[in-house]
Amino acid sequence: MSPTNRSSRKNTQRKQKPNKKNTKMPKIFKVVSIIMIFILIAGVGIGGGTLFGYIKNSVELNLDNFKLNFTSFVYYIDDETNQPVEMERLYSEENRVWVNIDKIPKHVQNAFVAFEDQRFWKHPGFDIKRTIQATINYILKGDSSYGASTIPQQLIKNLTGDDEVSPRRKVQEIWGAIQLSKKYSKEQILEYYLNTIFLSQGCNGVQSAANTYFGKDVNELSLAESASIAGITQYPTYYDPFQNPENNKKKQIIILDKMLELGYINNAEYEQAINEELHFAKGIKQERASKQSYFVDQVIADVVKDLVEQKNYSEQLAYKLLYTGGLKIYSTIDPDIQNAMDNVFQDEEFFKSANFPTFRSDTQPEASMLIMDPYTGEIKGIVGGKGEKTGNRTLNRATQTLRQPGSSIKPIGVYAPGFEYGYITSGTVIDDVPVTYGNWSPRNYGGDYRGLTTVRKGIELSRNIVAVKVLDMIGIDTSFDFLENLGISTLVENEKRADGKVYTDKLYTSLALGGLTDGVSVMEMTAAYSPFANRGIYTRPNTYTKVLDHEGNVILEKERSSHIAMSEVTSFLMTKNLEGVVTQGTATSARLSNNMPAAGKTGTTSNFVDKWFIGYTPYYVGGVWYGFDKPTDMTRISNLYYKPNPSAVIWGAVMNEIHKNKTVKQFTEPSGIVKVAICQDSGMLPNEYCAQDPRGSRVYTEYFKKGTEPTEKCTVHVLEKVDKTNNLLANDYCPSHLVEERIFIKRPVPYVPVQNSNGNLILPTDAQYELPAGEYCNEHGPLLDINLDKIRGTIRDNLEDIDEEINIMMEDYLPNADRNND
Repeated sequence: MSPTNRSSRKNTQRKQKPNKKNTKMPKIFKVVSIIMIFILIAGVGIGGGTLFGYIKNSVELNLDNFKLNFTSFVYYIDDETNQPVEMERLYSEENRVWVNIDKIPKHVQNAFVAFEDQRFWKHPGFDIKRTIQATINYILKGDSSYGASTIPQQLIKNLTGDDEVSPRRKVQEIWGAIQLSKKYSKEQILEYYLNTIFLSQGCNGVQSAANTYFGKDVNELSLAESASIAGITQYPTYYDPFQNPENNKKKQIIILDKMLELGYINNAEYEQAINEELHFAKGIKQERASKQSYFVDQVIADVVKDLVEQKNYSEQLAYKLLYTGGLKIYSTIDPDIQNAMDNVFQDEEFFKSANFPTFRSDTQPEASMLIMDPYTGEIKGIVGGKGEKTGNRTLNRATQTLRQPGSSIKPIGVYAPGFEYGYITSGTVIDDVPVTYGNWSPRNYGGDYRGLTTVRKGIELSRNIVAVKVLDMIGIDTSFDFLENLGISTLVENEKRADGKVYTDKLYTSLALGGLTDGVSVMEMTAAYSPFANRGIYTRPNTYTKVLDHEGNVILEKERSSHIAMSEVTSFLMTKNLEGVVTQGTATSARLSNNMPAAGKTGTTSNFVDKWFIGYTPYYVGGVWYGFDKPTDMTRISNLYYKPNPSAVIWGAVMNEIHKNKTVKQFTEPSGIVKVAICQDSGMLPNEYCAQDPRGSRVYTEYFKKGTEPTEKCTVHVLEKVDKTNNLLANDYCPSHLVEERIFIKRPVPYVPVQNSNGNLILPTDAQYELPAGEYCNEHGPLLDINLDKIRGTIRDNLEDIDEEINIMMEDYLPNADRNND
């Protein structure tokens, strides 16, 4: 029989029941009725005293103070509307979302009342008719499954969790329902019931069920959808729309029939609801809530930490409040940025491209990234690992993992304090040659030495010797304190203190080359670079702005924590140097395709265990780490040596997507900056020879803090005469046709070559252009000229002797007549 025929038959056969006047029973009659009913249930052995004992020991409920497991929400603020948008929900075992009765449509209320407790609006807390029927059924058949519980009774069971099948529990439940109905209105009781009823799939309450099954709020449910949800109540798994949709449909029709019978709906509404096709939203909110994002994992950690520190909660209580307190947490996430990060990190083909090394191992390297707004400190996106996240509270490599930062620490631990305290300028020249401190001899990546190198080139090409020598200038304590002021919290005291004379390899490795004792997180490294983009101001990173309790009261508010970490001039000078790293240094793979300025620094630890890139634009700062969870020498199992820095490649891919529609703008240049042409071999004003260096012009324009620019001309480039035959300095006796003028570099401090382990002399690459001081031509000189004169004199004397002999011969043998002829 079709639903239409069935409804017609029902209407034909149904007779309108006359309205009976509702007369209230006297209180004493109600109590006597209850006692009589349960005397029958209890049997001969249970007397009236036992019955009153049950009633006496029942617990009176106060709904105002009863604590429910409310679901908490995490929101983000939509940029266009400036309104909060739900991102994720936090709940442990129960998904409970409170909604007031005036927000629950009447057809939703009526669907539950019609099926669960049709005399709800009239009875005093329990249904006498249904209770008597259930009692008789229990006595005669021993069957306790007959449903006699009213909505107030079910609410008591939901709140107390006491579902024991016994006369005692039933007596107490009925008595509690009577008392509850005296104290609260029907609307209040129904509101609590509709917000606590279990509706399968972890849902408690009609709002969470509407979200889960239809992807809607409860006030958007149709009549058909409302009946579908109401049908879940008695046997949630059996009538679960996801697991047993056919069973749910049958129950939905029964409920609609009952609503029609009771006059809650008319025939037209019934027909429309019966024929409406239900579209369940399985997989939308369920999948989103099944595993929290890395970002929400960090939000949870930050909120719990602040509840413990600011509210003196225990950690256990803080977690319970977070998952059951109905909190509203306003996060700092930007969904567009997060999506761009997720798209890159979940793209398997991207990590198999030619830009990445291939690894001969079963386990593959991991990666993580964090992006924040350097002006507000708000974190906009977090990815804690490659691929799709597989569970809640998994390892977040962006915030939880501590790894050695390698050379990425140089800008914040060496060069920035060097600029800030006047030890160096961008044009300061450091001789990149072998050096030893105590028993430690630092080496450059690749093992070569460049010789005279500006700080700018030292940063761009990540020269370790330059960094170590600058650290020697500023001192361990200055570097340590500067890092702490930039939020690096994982430093330990033995990295700070030196013995005053001999620096240990531990101390210098720690702060100049990034080998920290405990390592550092991507989050702290990213935040430490933020002052470079924000005029020298450091702002502590944060993942949320405020937390409201269930009633809308602010319980946590994240005030912006900022301080001046360096001068605006220092931040700008560092930016100009770090731009060079991206445009022509070790991170060219991080260049952005839309000509958006970018600056940053790569980092590689010993044996290629960790690869880093921390970079920023005028909009955002982001940090990337790449490596194995278990520290592994990646060069032994890959071709990494010949590839670009993987972290810079990842950074460029994500940032290109984020910035593709943003207006190109430059980093702001503060007042107090001057640009001066200098010689890159001396750091001084160029002389007439700097542009004629055999390697090409050595003159370039550099940025300086006003007052620190050079004022004297270059003394490194010199013009000298050499003997072309031996390339030694010409002396005064070298023939002029063998002498030519050449331009050389003359080291301010002569370098005395040292030997390597093979006994070969170590020479910097600029040694071939160095003035061979003291090495004059040894082939021409005064002694050689004297010998030549003697030879010439001897030849002249011999020629005169020969001429005299010829004349004698002529006198003896030629006639006199011929002597006068020549």
